[in-house]
Amino acid sequence: MHSANHQNRQFKTPIRKVLRQFYKLKRAANAHFVLLQGMKFFPSSFFFPLFLCIAINTGAQNFDPGNIPADSWKQVLEQKNGTVSVIWDPIDPFIYKDKSGKMVGVETEIMEAFVAYLQKKYQLKLTINWVASGGFENIYPYIKASKKPGVFGWSYFSITDERKKEVQFSPPYMPDLNIVVTNNGMPNYSNNHDFLNDLKTMKAYTMKATIMEQDVKRLKDNFYPGLSVNFMRDDYKVLEEISNTKNSFGYVPLSIYISALQKGVKVKRQPVLLSRREGFAAIMPLGSDWGAPITEYFNTPEFKLFANSIIKKYMGNEVSDLIFNVSEPDSLRTQKSDIELLTLEKEIVTQRLVESAIQIQDERNLRSILILLGGVIIIIFILAYNRIREKQKINKLLKHRNEIIVQQKEEIERINNQLELKLMQAQLNPHFIFNSMNAIQYFVGVNDRKGALNYISSFSRFLRQLFKNAAGPGNPVIKESEMLEQYLQLEKQRFENKFDFTISVEDTPELIAAEMPSMLVQSFVENALYHGVLNRSNGGGMITVYFFYKDSAIHVIIDDNGVGRVKAKEIIFRKGADDLTTQKNFAEHRIELLNRNRKEKIIIQTEDKLDEHNEPAGTKIHIAIPLD
Repeated sequence: MHSANHQNRQFKTPIRKVLRQFYKLKRAANAHFVLLQGMKFFPSSFFFPLFLCIAINTGAQNFDPGNIPADSWKQVLEQKNGTVSVIWDPIDPFIYKDKSGKMVGVETEIMEAFVAYLQKKYQLKLTINWVASGGFENIYPYIKASKKPGVFGWSYFSITDERKKEVQFSPPYMPDLNIVVTNNGMPNYSNNHDFLNDLKTMKAYTMKATIMEQDVKRLKDNFYPGLSVNFMRDDYKVLEEISNTKNSFGYVPLSIYISALQKGVKVKRQPVLLSRREGFAAIMPLGSDWGAPITEYFNTPEFKLFANSIIKKYMGNEVSDLIFNVSEPDSLRTQKSDIELLTLEKEIVTQRLVESAIQIQDERNLRSILILLGGVIIIIFILAYNRIREKQKINKLLKHRNEIIVQQKEEIERINNQLELKLMQAQLNPHFIFNSMNAIQYFVGVNDRKGALNYISSFSRFLRQLFKNAAGPGNPVIKESEMLEQYLQLEKQRFENKFDFTISVEDTPELIAAEMPSMLVQSFVENALYHGVLNRSNGGGMITVYFFYKDSAIHVIIDDNGVGRVKAKEIIFRKGADDLTTQKNFAEHRIELLNRNRKEKIIIQTEDKLDEHNEPAGTKIHIAIPLD
């Protein structure tokens, strides 16, 4: 004892300094320390709540809804329209969103009715901007510090004298009675003394920055500083944790307790240490001018009727009347009200027990039905098993025959594909042959025997090479490039050097050893020549073909400086031609046939080139032929 007194004297001066600092921080704190009347000195547990209070406020200050609309009542009256913002945190049945996302609840409908009242009486348009706070503890500090006149805080706030110094309150819309709730396994306490005697064996659950936290803290500071206090997200979480934790208790509003009982939460109310306050209300900044109109509305007869009906809507007639009666001061409360509350609790618990018993019986009946159904299924299965086995034998035989038929069909299709591909490889564009004959006739007609002989010689070599390559499905890349060069040389000779070309093959071992489908590239080169390069008005056409190896595939780039695909289509339409693209379609069909028997498909990409003036400057085709 001597040591304790010495310590009190030793810390007397520091405590005074801390107190001065505490009162400076008080306006920025979220949870307010309640000084106990009659205390002559502060217990050592004072410092922990103080720093906890400061820490809570620091976290709450992180909430910033941004530049929300919050017009003053004066602005709305003058402009006949405006917007107010409501900062809220969900709690059933006061304010929350239903399954469809619509704002509902007692406080939601009161706020909407208030707006409707103003619109009707003052002939104005007022909009509500609902702003979720992200946590109950964020609302009060924001409203307290806000300089915006048109912000409201709704989340069943209790009216206290301390809070009246920091925020404005609307008139209360329903009474505020906090009760002690414990785990079901704890004894029934008939007086405060017995409960406080067992406080050292308990742990408390509550919400931060609430009146319920102050109630718990008062017990901790006055009677057992070592009390373990745990914080939860909302009152329903508090009740759930109390239900699941032995020797636990907490303060919750009577209305929340009854609502939780109806939801099936198993907790026990203790008729001790009740905490009454003026009531639940909305909060506003001290500088707000909305206090006058909301007080005006709350004092109207129509509001009293509306508030009573809306509370009954969300809590039920009996529950609503009971909450109002039980929440009366001790001098006005009757024994009948307490008996009615006990009766209601028993009815709710009995109803839950009956519902649980019915649910258990339904589960038993369902289990019996499932067992019986399972037995019937087993019997049916046994009876059907032999028949199924016989069918399986027949199906197995049919399946084997079907597999043979499918294999034969696939082999026939493969042979057909090969025959079609070979037929395609042996074909040449009839325009090319016809035009080649015309070229020979032209050389003969102008008596250019040397030119005619050179052209016939080149043409015959090309045909021999073509028929030779048609015998196999593919050719080495080098041979394909040589054939392509022969073809372009013939066309260049026929069109009197109206275009030029280059063909290059990357010198890599993989490319030299690789084979590709015969005459595949020639079709795309011919298309580039006839539709792109030869349609240039000023000559100077150029075709570049580049073979290279990359990522286990042969790549071919065909680049021309022709008129582009859009202009080519216009020319074809103007000439009335409908068969100049036959060779290109022919090649695409051939690729489709080739891809049917390939794991890695041949891919063609076409790019329309543009010059610096964003005008067509030719076409680039990229053919990728994976090596199987």
